Amino acid sequence: MKKLILITLLLSAMFSFSQTSKTLEFDNITREYLEYVPPVYDGSEAVPLILCLHGLGDNMTNFYNIGMNYIADTANFIFLTPQALDDVIYGYHTGTAWNSGASSNGVVINEDIDDVGFLMAIVDSTKALYNIDDTRIYVMGFSMGGFMSNKLACQLSGEIAAIASVSGTIGDGITCNPEFSIPVCHFHGTNDGTVAYVDNAYGNDAEELVEYWRVNNNCDVNPVVTNLPDLADDGRTVDYYFYGNGDDNTTVEFYKINNGEHDWMYQPNFDISYSIEIWKFFRKQQNLSLNIGHVKRIEPLTILPNPAKEKISINYRLKNNKNTSSVLIKIYNIQGQLVYKTPYSNSPKVISIKNLEEGIYFVKVDGETRKLIIE
Repeated sequence: MKKLILITLLLSAMFSFSQTSKTLEFDNITREYLEYVPPVYDGSEAVPLILCLHGLGDNMTNFYNIGMNYIADTANFIFLTPQALDDVIYGYHTGTAWNSGASSNGVVINEDIDDVGFLMAIVDSTKALYNIDDTRIYVMGFSMGGFMSNKLACQLSGEIAAIASVSGTIGDGITCNPEFSIPVCHFHGTNDGTVAYVDNAYGNDAEELVEYWRVNNNCDVNPVVTNLPDLADDGRTVDYYFYGNGDDNTTVEFYKINNGEHDWMYQPNFDISYSIEIWKFFRKQQNLSLNIGHVKRIEPLTILPNPAKEKISINYRLKNNKNTSSVLIKIYNIQGQLVYKTPYSNSPKVISIKNLEEGIYFVKVDGETRKLIIE
């Protein structure tokens, strides 16, 4: 496997890269995403990876136009713009939507779609092709993509270096229980008519979100507040709040857009560019939890050994005393194809993997997904 990755990296250095449309079979669904590799990438050094998540009803092609490619061309990072799936509720097409936890009257769109697993699958697929820095994987999103970014911070704070959300908070449909501190940057307009700054119908309010992450990270109670220059004739002003000195040197940063609406700001039409400010925030962050030896809480799904050669032992904690007869163990290859399936009957469950080729796989049990490396 190491030889395959090395060959891929050598080939990468020989060609110029740009936007590529890709598909991945995940959970028996063909999922789509755009991959951007800047021409300056040559594989000689590990580079950051950014997930860019679009909003409700939007698509990956349109959201690609926020301009991260221009920043990547000089900053040398790879970014992915995935496509969410459409959903139908009571016969009504809601539009493309992430299973983000954003809830309206108790309804969560695409609640049965494992978007967390899908997003981590394309991250691992990208890591298999390029020289990605594990400590610098970031997530950003707008509106429902912002809700999804916060969901990933809630569930995968040990794997993601930082998130940035624009007009999307923590949805009412999830319980946020982050394992570690995680840097967060949030942008919200006070006149947002879709995801309200106050009395948000789908999750917590903008300032409640900021306070949640400040407490989680144990940052300073009192922020450093800066009134940014009013450069554009856009009827808006920007107040920047910086909460520093969090655990593991984490920060929480908040851009309050006075009179701002539910849109993506960019210069020179507006005072700031969200894309530029997000990258400036990301480039300061690194996932220290991978290096400082945190003691992790007990995981509901564990696989040993990992990497493995001949057999693996799967331990799984059943949810809510669920009957084992309805639980399946599924193994998917890097292309998202189902290559193995068996009922989960006892713990630990020992499985032979002799017939599987070496490479990266994903083991899924009852909604929990873990990466498996076969040598």
